[in-house]
Amino acid sequence: VQIRGHIRCGLPNATVKSQEGFQVDLCRVVASVLFGDPERFVGVPVTSSTRFEQLNERAIDLLLYGDTHTIEREIKERTTGAGFTFSSPYFYDGMAYFGVQSFVRCAEENERFGACSDLLICATEGSTGLDFVQT
Repeated sequence: VQIRGHIRCGLPNATVKSQEGFQVDLCRVVASVLFGDPERFVGVPVTSSTRFEQLNERAIDLLLYGDTHTIEREIKERTTGAGFTFSSPYFYDGMAYFGVQSFVRCAEENERFGACSDLLICATEGSTGLDFVQT
């Protein structure tokens, strides 16, 4: 990174195009620390299905995609088989169910039978949210 003279930040495509937002600001902070210049970064577009592959192949130096830090991803991330080092958390979020109150209760209590048999829960494929609702 020092020899190259800039850091390559893996960012969502829309963020790369706009060059604005929380993730770009984080990349600028890292560039400032490394080089004393917040503009010495290149935003590299990544997707939810390619981000860890790009990091593993060193196409990017820093991944800023809002990923969930899990023990699995530290030891053996499922798409690459590699383990990754995470920073200290810099963003916290949570998961909540919403919709018809009786189905919210079904989801929260993990019931899938009787009055809850028609419950449908949507989650993004490959996400830790999907992992959570499938368990």
